[in-house]
Amino acid sequence: MKSRVKAIYNQIADDLKGKIMKGDLSPREMLPSQSQLATTYGVSQMTVRQGLGLLVDDGYIYSVWGKGYFVAEPTLDTIFINLSGENFFRQKLSPTMNKVDVLRADQTMVNKLGVQRGAMILRTQLTLMLDQVPIALDYRYIPYRKGEPLLEKELQYTDFPNIVARHTNLVVAKSNFTIEAIQLCEAEVNELEVSSGAWGLCIEQVLYDVTGKPIGWSRMVCRSDRYKVSGVAQSYSGKV
Repeated sequence: MKSRVKAIYNQIADDLKGKIMKGDLSPREMLPSQSQLATTYGVSQMTVRQGLGLLVDDGYIYSVWGKGYFVAEPTLDTIFINLSGENFFRQKLSPTMNKVDVLRADQTMVNKLGVQRGAMILRTQLTLMLDQVPIALDYRYIPYRKGEPLLEKELQYTDFPNIVARHTNLVVAKSNFTIEAIQLCEAEVNELEVSSGAWGLCIEQVLYDVTGKPIGWSRMVCRSDRYKVSGVAQSYSGKV
């Protein structure tokens, strides 16, 4: 099967990105004009604009009205964290399904999912094990859709955004999450086999559709002695 040839404007974006990353184009330096770039690459100015647009979207350059395009300052204030379980823990965990039930939404679920109080919510609870030791409890909440049951295997092994997308038939457009230290409740102490009064790390994630409506909520409670969060900060987003 033939590999697809990359669009010309993508190739232009890649070339300019390479020059920025190698330092051939410095932060705040003005790029050649669109007409100069069109001549250099042997393409139309429209194609050049498409390539420049990709670089603007990904934070490599910015435009100044009436002047042109300039190389952006690199920044390391955005951190990327992979939310899938194995990437979080840096080791393979064994999930065990503890509970699958349908319950009425309480005030917390109303606040998280934007549903009416008493609405039907599908809840699952998994325990993540490592060498027969419970490491984390993973609670997942999705507005219940009658007649569309989820298979236990899917609930147990599929990443939460994929479960929500399949169950709601909606595109997951955004994810907000928080990480905080909490004191474990009695039930969590028993499930995680730690001492009473122990602290843990709580990771909450809320998923939204393209309209900004919340469509899924997860809450993972982890043993503080077995958990470490890691992320990557890049000078540019590097999407191109």
